[in-house]
Parts: sequence; C-alpha cells; structure tokens
Amino acid sequence: MATEMPSLPPVRLTRDALVALLSVALLATGAAAAPLFTEGAGTGQAPPDLRALNQSLTGLVRQVRPAVVRIGVANGPASERPAPEQPPGPPEERPRVGTGFFVSPDGFLVTNNHVVAEGGEVEIRLFDGRRLTAKVVGKDARSDLALLKVDGGPFPILPLGNSDAVEIGELVLAVGNPFRLEATVTIGLVSRKGRGMGGSGPFDDFIQTDAAINPGNSGGPLVNIRGEVVGINTAVIPNRSIGFAIPANLVKTVLPALKERGRVAWGFLGVGVQSLSPAVARALGRQETDGVLVNNVMPGLPAEAAGIRRGDLILKLNGTPVKDVAALQRAVSLTAVGTAVQMEILRGGALQTLTVTVGEFRQAAAEVPVPERRAEAALGLTVEELDADKAKKFKVKEQEGLVVAAVQEGGPAAAAGLRAGDLVAEVNRTEVRALGEYRRALKMEKGAVNLFLIKRGDAHVYVALEAKG
Repeated sequence: MATEMPSLPPVRLTRDALVALLSVALLATGAAAAPLFTEGAGTGQAPPDLRALNQSLTGLVRQVRPAVVRIGVANGPASERPAPEQPPGPPEERPRVGTGFFVSPDGFLVTNNHVVAEGGEVEIRLFDGRRLTAKVVGKDARSDLALLKVDGGPFPILPLGNSDAVEIGELVLAVGNPFRLEATVTIGLVSRKGRGMGGSGPFDDFIQTDAAINPGNSGGPLVNIRGEVVGINTAVIPNRSIGFAIPANLVKTVLPALKERGRVAWGFLGVGVQSLSPAVARALGRQETDGVLVNNVMPGLPAEAAGIRRGDLILKLNGTPVKDVAALQRAVSLTAVGTAVQMEILRGGALQTLTVTVGEFRQAAAEVPVPERRAEAALGLTVEELDADKAKKFKVKEQEGLVVAAVQEGGPAAAAGLRAGDLVAEVNRTEVRALGEYRRALKMEKGAVNLFLIKRGDAHVYVALEAKG
C-alpha cells in the first residue's frame, strides 16, 4: 500500500526574491557564453616595425645590465627601530646607494664622486647577486667622477662612446638603482647637449635627457642604441622628467689621471673673465662679440706672471679662437700643468701674443663671501652650521656640516622641493662644510643658477636654484 506524502504549503515568492533568482539564472547562463577574460595566445603577429624595435630594445637591455652594479657606502647607523618581536641590538649599517659600471674586464668601475665622496667601505653588488668590496682608486670633485677597483674578473664591461657625436632626439637608456630598485632601466631621448646647470668652472656641460633619473641612479650609464655609454647620470631636477649626464668624452679624459695619480691636476691661469656683450664690444670699438674680457688678475698666479692685465681681450689660445668663457676654461683646464701656451690678446686696439705657463687649479680662497641676508632673500632658504642640538632638532645623524634651517614659502628653494633638515653637501661643485665656504661658493648675480648637492636621509640629489634679483 503506497504511503501518501503530506502536501506542502504553496511557496509564495516576494518581488525581491524573484528578482534575485532571475539574476542568478542570468549569470549562470551568461557565464558559459561570455568568459570573464580572454587568454592571450602569445602567437599573434605584431606590426613588423614594432616587433623589430621591441626585440632590439630587449636585446640591448640584456647586453647592458650585467655590467652595471649597485654601489653602497656604509656611512652610519640606520634610523629604523627593531621590530617589537626582535630583541634590541646594535644599529644596523645602512648604505648610501648609487650606481656604477665596469669599464675594464679586470675590475675597474666608474661612478660619481658624490656617491663615494664621504668615504667608508665601498661595497658593490653585481647583477648576478655577488657582493664584492671595492677600493677607491681616485676621485675628482670638479668633474664629479670616481674610479673604483675590485679584484677578480673577467667582468662584463660597457664601452665608452663618442659623446660629441650624440644627436638631439637620439634614443637612450638609463640604467641604475633608483630608490634601491636594482637594475632599473628607463628609456628616453637626448633633449639637449651642452646644457649648463649653474655650476662654476669649465665642466658645467651636460647631456640632458628625459629618461627617468632619480636618487640612486647617480653614477650609472646613459647608453645609446649601440650599447655604448655616452654619459654618466649625475643630476636631476626634482619632480620633473629632466636628468643630466656627464659626457663620456670628459670621462675618457679624467680616467687615466685617476688611475695613475688618484686625482686630476687641472690647468689654471688665475684670471677672471667674462663674455663680451654687444654693448661692451661696441665700447671696445668692435663689432664682433667673440673672445673673453679679463676682469680680474689674481696676484702671484700664471696670468700675472705672463703680463696679462685687466681689460685685455683674449682672442686665441694656441691659435684656436676663443668663442666664450666656457671654451677658454675648458681648454685651459685640459692643458697639462707646466705647459707653455700662446695667448693672443687685444690691448688698446693692438694685437699682442703672450706666453703663459699653465699652473694647477686650486680652489680659490680669495672669493668674496656673499652676505648672509642677501643669500637668504635671493634663494629663499636659511643655511646654518650643524651641531649636536641642531642634529637633534632636525633628526639627522650628522653633527657637522650645513643644514637647511628654514625654507621661504614661494621662494626658489621651496619651488625646488627643499625643506628644513636637508643637508647641503656641495654648492656649484664645491664641497661646503662651513658657512664661509658656502657663501664663497654661491653665485648671486640676478638670474645666476646655483647647483646644490642635497642629502636627505641616504639619498643625494642635485638641485638647481636660480637667484632672484
């Protein structure tokens, strides 16, 4: 006898429940018909030109990266505290990070002077992960270059190209360790050649690029599409896609001296010179503005000994026309110390040729310091000497040197991103550790651009500040 099932009460769905059931049904039906995403086959044909460009770039990167290294300089304890679960211990050494690259298979590397200038043990980390200790063979603050050496080898190298042949618009790669992100590659164009950043001296002459360069890239290579180094990445304008590199041809000039003597003996005459403006040229009875005008002769130096006077117009050096101040400074700087050079000058409307024996450059001690208030107003910052109290106030571990004590709102320093507590390491390529050195290094004429090397934490960055009138 069959058992009769009890009847169930009728199910009554609310309007909201019915909508929910219909939505689930539609989703279930659609899931089979329309997948959430499409898997790439990896076999599609890209446009031939783009495919060739992509293959060339990836091949270039594979070729370049193994020769680039991370450089860390142990320069003080880390500020991070141990995690709560860890027992307290001695402070950990935290390196200042930069970049370098091998130029010879037997272990010579190039980097920036400001990466290793503070000394300490220099550790490098190779692309394959090995860690080696490097010796600083030589360094030069004026060109901001340093030569290191590690034992072992052979190491992969990068050749130095001809930076004079670089063209504006040329494709370049920057390789380095920005913000400790190792072996980072960025791409861009050569935006400008012969770009100055306001540094004093003959080597304010850089390759400008829009390839991303950030703190940690310093000392790394700027590479052309042939895998040749055309520049050494050295500076950046903060918060803008503008970086600067030292031309490779200057590197070729400096490296032999760094290897042989550990330093560079730059040529020096002992004169102050200025470019010839049209108004000054007319006052001298000239239509052309070529040549440079002597506005100061330093006592006891080669120019005075050769009879050069204030008001002389220098036209040629060893038969080569002198176009401007930078050309004269560069030619003299690259002349071996002790070399006698022929200088053609115009004095009182008459041409004369003088023989000058080139001396060795020493940091000028006779420069007139810039008054403190004038510097503060023109640059929009106050710089003070560090002591124990200021180090505690600004939470920096250094107790000597110079610190930015205040930044004026709306001034050049604020616009460049400077802030109180930043350390000033260099001004216009000159190391500064006291206020007197700082003021002597400044250029305060209206429109002059001063190149500051700023240290913030473990990062170093160059900042250009234009003096307000």
